[in-house]
Amino acid sequence: MELSQNERLTLVKYALTILDGWGASNIQTEAILELSPAQHARLKITPATVAVTPSTMERIHIIVEIDGYLRTAFDNSHFINNFINVRSNTNRFNGYAPIEHIECGEISGLQRLKQCVQDLASDVQNPTS
Repeated sequence: MELSQNERLTLVKYALTILDGWGASNIQTEAILELSPAQHARLKITPATVAVTPSTMERIHIIVEIDGYLRTAFDNSHFINNFINVRSNTNRFNGYAPIEHIECGEISGLQRLKQCVQDLASDVQNPTS
């Protein structure tokens, strides 16, 4: 299903809001979404004028999905942002914060984080006895 320009614009703005809420720096946001500094700056001011690549849209979709799973797992935005920014000694994160796994901009890192929070949300919705 093809998104309208308005729908794409809404997703872009939402992803930027999510990353801002996570405390992502400009450099992190640019790497995660595969944007140049100029594109990022223009997206903040006049987002409708910026052409967004399919790769960037894929990353935006993943960010939005991660946020949705985190909102399922946690009912407080403070916990969502803490999860993303707090170092974890679990096997998945090996002492790093989740944001550190995606800040280099590799799509595989985003996909792994999405799977992790999807599993977390599933565990919260379907706790085992």
